[in-house]
Amino acid sequence: MNEKKPDHDPNKLTEEELQDLLEELKKKKKTTRQMSVVLGFMLHKNYVIHMILSLAINLLIFAVVLGLAIGIDAPLVEMTLPGFIFAVILLTLIENFVKILMFKYLTRVMLFSMGLLSVMVQIMVLYLVDLLLVEGFHFIGIERLIAFAFVFSILRLIISIYLRRFLYHEKVVIMGGRK
Repeated sequence: MNEKKPDHDPNKLTEEELQDLLEELKKKKKTTRQMSVVLGFMLHKNYVIHMILSLAINLLIFAVVLGLAIGIDAPLVEMTLPGFIFAVILLTLIENFVKILMFKYLTRVMLFSMGLLSVMVQIMVLYLVDLLLVEGFHFIGIERLIAFAFVFSILRLIISIYLRRFLYHEKVVIMGGRK
């Protein structure tokens, strides 16, 4: 009736095995966080290079969207050249700061929103830029600001995907297509 239990339970880990497992989990967590930031919104692993690339892409896409709108005789903003440049610089700086905070504190919400939260933040940042730049840059109406934000986001996403592909030699899969 008094059966002795074996001293070594096969389901229990030794202290050494627990330490190894803990180190492995720490490494995996660090790598996962870095990859989510890199794949989430960072264009480059070096933050200074990321900011330069981000500013260049924002300048290009900003000009393309505004040019397309003028081309179809539906201008989105009233602006001057210095106002345009300041608006892009402000957009880049504020948006990067806000997105870093969002990825740090709202990662799960950002993933579940599938980009809609980013577009909403961009609309708010663009509105803030419009308010900050009293002269030289002003959206004609809120509906044009929203239209600009959506078109800008889509074009920037496409450019960013291909830039990451070029920088990291990744295969790009869009909408479940073939690699």
